[in-house]
Amino acid sequence: MHHVTTATAASTAALTVGLSVYAALIFAGIAVALYDARRHRRGRATAAAVIVGVLTLAGLVVAIASSVA
Repeated sequence: MHHVTTATAASTAALTVGLSVYAALIFAGIAVALYDARRHRRGRATAAAVIVGVLTLAGLVVAIASSVA
């Protein structure tokens, strides 16, 4: 027999908020990187770009892990 687990409204809402915050962090990181690059602040621009890269890779790892499990 196959059991199906449905998501509750609270868990769906939490997932939606989490994904929105994740996307906003990536967007803000890109904006900070571009702003600081135009102002010739290489250190802050590099740091923001690294944060965007780490967030992107973390999202990829979580997506792969959730599809395998």
